[in-house]
Amino acid sequence: MSGEPIGDIGHYSIFKLAIELEGKGRDIIHLEVGDPEVDIDRAIIEAMCQKAKEGYIHYGGPYGINELREEVVSYLKDRLGIDTKPNMVLITPGAKTGLYLTLNLLLRRGSRIVVIEPTWSAYKGLADSLGMNYIPIKTSFENSWLPDEGTLDSLRGIDFDALILLNPSNPTGKLIPGDIVEELISIAEKKSAVIISDEIYFETLFRGPKHYPSVLKYGYNNVVGLYSLSKSHAMTGFRLGWLIAREDWIERLASMVQYIYTNVPLFIQYAGIAALKNRKIPDLTREVYKRRIDILASSLERMGFRFRYPDGTFYIFARHDDLRDVDKFTYELLLNKGVALAPGKSFGGYNEFIRFSASLKEEKLTAAVNRIRDFMNMFRGG
Repeated sequence: MSGEPIGDIGHYSIFKLAIELEGKGRDIIHLEVGDPEVDIDRAIIEAMCQKAKEGYIHYGGPYGINELREEVVSYLKDRLGIDTKPNMVLITPGAKTGLYLTLNLLLRRGSRIVVIEPTWSAYKGLADSLGMNYIPIKTSFENSWLPDEGTLDSLRGIDFDALILLNPSNPTGKLIPGDIVEELISIAEKKSAVIISDEIYFETLFRGPKHYPSVLKYGYNNVVGLYSLSKSHAMTGFRLGWLIAREDWIERLASMVQYIYTNVPLFIQYAGIAALKNRKIPDLTREVYKRRIDILASSLERMGFRFRYPDGTFYIFARHDDLRDVDKFTYELLLNKGVALAPGKSFGGYNEFIRFSASLKEEKLTAAVNRIRDFMNMFRGG
């Protein structure tokens, strides 16, 4: 083995090192990122290319084209039972940009943002970069990663300006059920706080999205819903999403867009229309994710990893009693076996956990599992 890791080993540093090793010719299997290897529907690409050929390559409006905003409304009504309007839709280059715009519009330096952990590291990164106060609310493996009454009580006792909710969770894949979502909304409403709900994984729920507890269903006015086609339609490289918010907020957000990126490319937006019109795509994609999660879960169990089986996504957040130094393990696994994993410290300081992504095709996933098993024997033996 190669010795101690250099510097802080987190999710993005592992990803950076994996890319560097690939650049040197190493065969790397990426289980550290959520980039689905799913064959995209050809009609999506054809729609994009056709519109580019027709000349849809110039400036557009900051809100997004009307046809796509209308299709978003139809899609959310069909999938989630949500009644909204095109004027409440802003098309964005992915959900991450929507989050950035929302934080800039609705909050300010010093604002207090509550986030339920473990969670995606970008929330803290963005809050820190904007001079906002990030307040983590911890959940536990023992409680299946759900906020319990003690967690809700602590939230009631905190002054905060915004609550960011990622449901189902990255990294755990667990769903916060509707009764708890409703309680979280009630707590936020009493404080006149904004709720920013990252709902990009709702289509990945293994039982389907019909009963998904979107925050947009509960009648609270100060909410923003973030959405993306990256996971549901395997369109990560298209950078296409949208947010739903009050009309007055959409007007102000569109003004910000004009100064930042002008508009999402028109031909990309037409690809989005083609994607949303085919309602079968997310159902087929979900079946792929479930099959891959089953492969990964059974393999990890046989190796002695412990985890809560996810309700959706393609992530498993697991720990192993024999792994006392996760940083060292993930670093040396990458160097020795060419498998990249995401250390749990990146998702809120859960240092004994590792996030495994089952987003790759089955043959790569099986190869990764075999390499991990081999390295586990080396690591424990060393």
